[in-house]
Amino acid sequence: MDLKNLLLKQSLQMKEQLVFWRREIHRHPEIGLSLPHTAAFVERTLTQLGLTPCRMGGEDVTGITAVIPGACPGPTILLRADMDALPMDEENSLPFRSEIPGAAHMCGHDTHTAMLLGAAALLTRFQQQLQGNVKLMFQPGEEGYNGAGHMVETGLLENPQVDAAIAMHCLTGSKWKTGTVLCALGGQAKASADAFRVDVHGRGTHGATPEHGVDVIDTLTEIVQGIYRIRSRELSAFTPAMLSVCQIHAGTVDNILPESGYMAGTIRTFDPAVQATYRRRIEEIAQHTAAARGAKASVSFHGGLRPTLNDPALCPTVFSYVRELVGEENSDVIGPVTGAEDFSEISCRVPSVYLDISFGSGEEGYPDAVHSPRCLFNEDALPVGAACYAWCAIRWLQDQRPQP
Repeated sequence: MDLKNLLLKQSLQMKEQLVFWRREIHRHPEIGLSLPHTAAFVERTLTQLGLTPCRMGGEDVTGITAVIPGACPGPTILLRADMDALPMDEENSLPFRSEIPGAAHMCGHDTHTAMLLGAAALLTRFQQQLQGNVKLMFQPGEEGYNGAGHMVETGLLENPQVDAAIAMHCLTGSKWKTGTVLCALGGQAKASADAFRVDVHGRGTHGATPEHGVDVIDTLTEIVQGIYRIRSRELSAFTPAMLSVCQIHAGTVDNILPESGYMAGTIRTFDPAVQATYRRRIEEIAQHTAAARGAKASVSFHGGLRPTLNDPALCPTVFSYVRELVGEENSDVIGPVTGAEDFSEISCRVPSVYLDISFGSGEEGYPDAVHSPRCLFNEDALPVGAACYAWCAIRWLQDQRPQP
């Protein structure tokens, strides 16, 4: 049996173990940068595999790395999984549903962690086949906390220096059958993400005499219309970009115009120049619109994740490894996704590839997409993902060997 088929066979034989890991993490979801239970579980499992896990990310950040050295010296490829959950309640009757109120693994990071632990188990068995190093990255805080950035700042890409990186994300509620591995060959994998807030201060007055005040609500609605026009009137129709105002807050009673109010929203694009344009124009439109009405506006931004871009040279190479493993019938090309990822902290520094893997299609009985409180995951995809991580690492390191 050749190496590829042997690796896939062994991964399929590990399914029960992969399911156990995933469900243990699923029952104990944790949010943010500090994940004590999940981190301890991952560290214990890595130690049982004969590896030496290390904490990374700074104080109160439970990032974990471990290095699997190969039989021969060579470059280093990083494999990444995120471990954190979402701040929401799970709505299903699974026997292993979340035991923590207000926290649930509805984005599937429990599957990511289980798959990477499975890849670690496989790679330790096939260590003699490694022509370099595999660095494992288990990160907290992907859901809005930039856990990847914290890990990069504390040396993730050093000792040994990382030369390439791969991440993988589960997908549900799609058209793709379970176990299909997907890649954005066009380069644009995930969008950038900026959160913005516009605070407006006017002069409150009775609703019956608006002429005595400065109307904050009218100003806010005009600003909304103004910044929505950026997309339709200042950007090309062929520019992928999205701005959504998701909150407006002003006033407390039905007959008083309030003194102040605010709106908040998100910006998504794949072009850093467009990202900068949105930031600049939101501030200009907000301040000028408010000033024209006698009000004052202040704008703040946070988040600021860059787009996650697949390296143009590495991406087709890694996708060819995927197809070697699972076949063309179980792989496909996916377009850009306007969801954001802090894997961009890595992809902007080293050649990287972001893959997706289906954990159930609508036709198979998995209609809800990730982030739904009713989202379900077909665990048959776990061995495929674990094998895919491991095979891509083995093959990439093989291809880096100097040619005779």
